Parts: sequence; C-alpha cells; structure tokens
Amino acid sequence: MKQLILVLALAATAFTAWSQEAAGAAAQRARIKSERAQADAAFRTEEKACYGKFAVNDCLNEAKARQRAVLAELRRQEIALNDAERKRSAAERERMVKERSEASQRAADAEKRAADAADHQAQAAGKAAERATSEAGQSARAAQRQQEVEQRQAQHAADRAQAEQQAAKNREAHAERLRQAEERRASRAKRLAERKKPPAQPLPPAP
Repeated sequence: MKQLILVLALAATAFTAWSQEAAGAAAQRARIKSERAQADAAFRTEEKACYGKFAVNDCLNEAKARQRAVLAELRRQEIALNDAERKRSAAERERMVKERSEASQRAADAEKRAADAADHQAQAAGKAAERATSEAGQSARAAQRQQEVEQRQAQHAADRAQAEQQAAKNREAHAERLRQAEERRASRAKRLAERKKPPAQPLPPAP
C-alpha cells in the first residue's frame, strides 16, 4: 500500500511538472504566433511606405529580406520547440511505461507472496480436515461419482433425443424432396401430353 501511494505521489509530481512544461510551450507558441503576425504587419506597413519612395524595388527587397529574417528566426524557434516537445513526450511515455512496469511487478510479487501463504495455509488445513473426516470424504467421493454417472446418463439421453429429432427432420426433408420431385414429374408429363394431343378437326362447311 505504501509503495502504491509513493508511485501515485511520484506520478502526480511528474504530471504537475509536465503540465507546467506544456503551459510554457503553449506560451512560447503564442509568442511565436504573435511575433509572426507582427512581422507580417510590419512588412505590409513598409511595403506601403516603399511605394512612396523613388527606389521602390530596392525598398521592397530590403523589407522582404527583413521579413524573411524574422520569419526564419521564428521558424527556427518553432522547430526547436517542436523538437523539445517531442523529446519531452517521449521521455514522459518512457517514464510512465517504466513506472507501470515497476508497479505491476511489485503487485505481482505481492500477489505471489499472498498466494503462496494462502496455499500453505490451505494445504495445512486440508491435511487436518482429511485426517479428521476421512469417512466423510469417502462419502463425498461416492456421491460425486454417482452424480457423474447420472450426468453421463442424462447426456446420453439428451444425445439420443437430439439424434432422433435430427433423424425425424431428415425424414421430413427427404419426404419433401420426393414430393417436389413427384410434382415436377407430373408437371412434365402433363406438358408432354398436351404437346402430343391431336389437333382439333375443322368445322364442316356451311350448307
């Protein structure tokens, strides 16, 4: 129990630290987004100002270069932030897997010890009960054998009933097939008889 409490406390501490790091990363992302928007707004302002100067292209190129430099730096920071988050997530997953594995192992060890103790107690109690109630045990075994015999007999009876029911179904199916075959033969014979019937005689001529 104490080990479980310790594991939970460590997990809570780690989660708090991870939450703080996640909040910091979110703040960094918000800052990068804001600075990127500011860079775009600054470029648009400089772009408008350039159209009022004599060397428009040079002015625009310089403004674009400044914008690209700012955006490239922000992109570098964003990539570094993503990489740090991936590493932090991987480390957190690894830590959680390790903690779960250790907790599972401790629980399994505790369960094994408890099972061994219970098994030892059960064996001791069983031997004592066997020595004290040998006749009762023999009666119970006899009753169990009788019950098994009855169960086998009941199963055999159920199997026979099922087999008889299946045989009846098979007979019904066979009779139905014979009836359908007879109907087909009668229908075929009727069609043949109708085809062989002589044509009707023509009517005698009118007087």
